[in-house]
Amino acid sequence: MVLAAGALAAFSEGGAAADVSDAGARADAKAPAPRANIPPDPPALSERQQWIFDLRWQRGEVYLVQVEQTDMGASHPTPRVMGRFALELYEGPTLIERARFNFPLLGGAEAPDAGYRTPPRFEPGLTTRIGVRFPATKRGTRLELWDRATDRRWSLPWPPKAGAYSDPPASASPPDASAG
Repeated sequence: MVLAAGALAAFSEGGAAADVSDAGARADAKAPAPRANIPPDPPALSERQQWIFDLRWQRGEVYLVQVEQTDMGASHPTPRVMGRFALELYEGPTLIERARFNFPLLGGAEAPDAGYRTPPRFEPGLTTRIGVRFPATKRGTRLELWDRATDRRWSLPWPPKAGAYSDPPASASPPDASAG
C-alpha cells in the first residue's frame, strides 16, 4: 500500500504522469505556462448561518445579483468540490475559506471553429445563474470571486449585506433614430 501511495505522489508531482500525458504531443507545441503558487483548500469552516450568493453569468461576465442569509438549523461545513469558479475568503494574505462551483451549462474550453463538425457553442450567448452557499463567519477581510480558467478575479463585499446588488445590463440595442 505504501508503494501505491508513493507512486501516486510521483504522478501528482508531475513525474511520470506528465511524461505520459505529453506522449504524442507535437514538438513545436507551446509548453503550458507555469502555474502560480495556488494555496490548497484550507480546512472547511463550519457555520450554522450561511450566506447564499446569487451569481449570474451573462455573455462572459459575472454579476452579483443578490445575497441572502439563511439559518441551516445546525452547523454545516463548506463542501469541498471541484469547479471552474471559487469564492475565496482572505484574512490579510491568508486564505481561510474556498467554495468552488460551476455555472450551469458553462462547460470546459470550447473547441476552435472546425467547420460544420464544430460542436454547438453555448458560452458566447449564455445567461445562467447559481446560488453559492458560503459560511457566515465573522472572520475574513476580503472576499474574491475567482474564474480559475481565465485567472480573472472580482472583489465582492465582505461582510456582505443581505439584499439586491446588481442586475446585468440589458441587451445592447442600437440607438433609436426616432428619439429626439
